[in-house]
Amino acid sequence: MNMFKKLLCLFILSVGSNADEYKNPIALSAPDPWMEYYKGDYYLVATTGSNVIGIRKASKLGGLIDVENTIVYTFEGRALWAPEIHLIDGRWYLFYSSCAPNTEGNECHRNRVAQSASDDPMGPYTFLADLDDPDDQAFELDPSYIIINEQQYLLGAYWGPTSQNLYIRPMTNPYTPSGAKHFLAAPTYDWEIYGLNINEGPEPLYHDGRIFVVFSASYCGSDNYALGLMEFVGTDPLNSTHWYKHPEPVFKRSDENHVYAPGHNGFFKSPDGTEDWIVYHANAEESQGCGDTRSSRAQKFTWDDDGLPVFGVPEATDVTYEGPSGE
Repeated sequence: MNMFKKLLCLFILSVGSNADEYKNPIALSAPDPWMEYYKGDYYLVATTGSNVIGIRKASKLGGLIDVENTIVYTFEGRALWAPEIHLIDGRWYLFYSSCAPNTEGNECHRNRVAQSASDDPMGPYTFLADLDDPDDQAFELDPSYIIINEQQYLLGAYWGPTSQNLYIRPMTNPYTPSGAKHFLAAPTYDWEIYGLNINEGPEPLYHDGRIFVVFSASYCGSDNYALGLMEFVGTDPLNSTHWYKHPEPVFKRSDENHVYAPGHNGFFKSPDGTEDWIVYHANAEESQGCGDTRSSRAQKFTWDDDGLPVFGVPEATDVTYEGPSGE
């Protein structure tokens, strides 16, 4: 009997140790991922390219690969890109870009926001507002939400005369802009201009009182698509000179690990709040382009002695890693 109990305990411990492990990718055909951990579950939302938005929900990071999208929002229009969900004052807000009905191409994309019926990330969601600037009807995409000095701002990207740039726009609330968009950054370094001159996917990152924006650079169809880092170093978020762009990419392809075009990321905390994690998409082979071959991946990151994020090298697929702390 004692031997049986020992074997049973070993079995239980073995099952428990595997429960918080995961492998990349965490979701197939899921570009532009955004992740939240909320009340015991992970919620993953990604680009669909259609007129619906779905969310994958699982209690374990490694469980997301086995669940299907649950449709939480259907809108009038087409070509959904880069959805994100943000919990603001007890309600979930869904930011996304899409094209109006009866349009063609990509230049018709504009940024929009919907609101959940409650504090449930699974919605359902109802359309609230278009977030495009009426004084500048440029191609807009990749909306996100950031708070600086207790003021709300919309982050996004837009096409300028020669490049795709980042912008920041003041907001009264998550669905009401209080001013025009302001230029934030343009591609200037060699690693930002592979394929096309592009900055996009600006995402907020907060740490020890400092405010960062992590963004994607170069054409998404290039294997050299990568992440860059900006930091707010001044007093006026609407003044681009009050932001510092680091001269080197902070996350890029790994030929050794067969990870190409890593980018368009989000951030989430481990269940116990002690770890920082990045979620991003990438291709598993060279020259796969900017479509549904891109899968969602996740990995833990750290901070260096200067207080800057250290994302490391994109992890190889089909390798077992330890999951987020607290699972």
